[in-house]
Amino acid sequence: MATRTKKASQLERYMVPVVRSTFRILEELSQAGSLGLNEITHRTGISKSTVFRIMTTLTQLGYAVRDDDRNYYVSHNLAGLVSQAATFEALRRSALPAMLKLRDEYGETVNLGHLQLDKVTYIEVVPSEYALRLHERPGASVCVHASALGKAILAFSPPELAEGLIRGRELQMFTRNTITDPDEFMAELRRVRERGYALDRGETSLLATCVAAPILGSDGNAIAAMSVSGPNSRFNPRANAPVVESLLLACADIAKRFQRP
Repeated sequence: MATRTKKASQLERYMVPVVRSTFRILEELSQAGSLGLNEITHRTGISKSTVFRIMTTLTQLGYAVRDDDRNYYVSHNLAGLVSQAATFEALRRSALPAMLKLRDEYGETVNLGHLQLDKVTYIEVVPSEYALRLHERPGASVCVHASALGKAILAFSPPELAEGLIRGRELQMFTRNTITDPDEFMAELRRVRERGYALDRGETSLLATCVAAPILGSDGNAIAAMSVSGPNSRFNPRANAPVVESLLLACADIAKRFQRP
């Protein structure tokens, strides 16, 4: 016991205080999601000036993000050092405030999804508060060729990715509006890229309409996409241009926050 205590004491001498403080802060952020400067100081017991210097350094390096409320949270770059799951959790945290704002502004369901093999998996869903609403649960998936999310991602991905997923295989038909011809689908992707957003006009369900935009990485390729969806009887993004504009602005802002500066 005495030997172990002595060894621990010797190791303690070689620890760098600021590194220890940095990881103490990161532990609190990972548990809380986002914290302000005073909250970090209170939770960690580290001086406010030290917390400020550490968070400024992490933000400048792209490993932390400071939002409009002056709260800090771990960025995609640091999460990416750990695992893909952590990366998408960081993306979810970055996107959630914008998703809630879009839902509150337009009343419809807002979805966040990423490409997983030949499907789009939902990372987060903020459901409409209407009694009649359309939404999936996080973790559910939809075929990439029959969703606005999938089109938005593929249109802003390397061309060979779409070619590999679409050609040489049968594209399942869900409704009479589903695009099942590869040439027609590739032409649709070109239109999506030109206008910057994708539409699902009853292609998965005849009752639903969806508009999606990509969230781009620093290389210009989509890392995910966000959409607004609702029943045809109530939601028409083409007639309501502000929905599309708000979605594009939200995705661009999320991308800027999510990328390394």
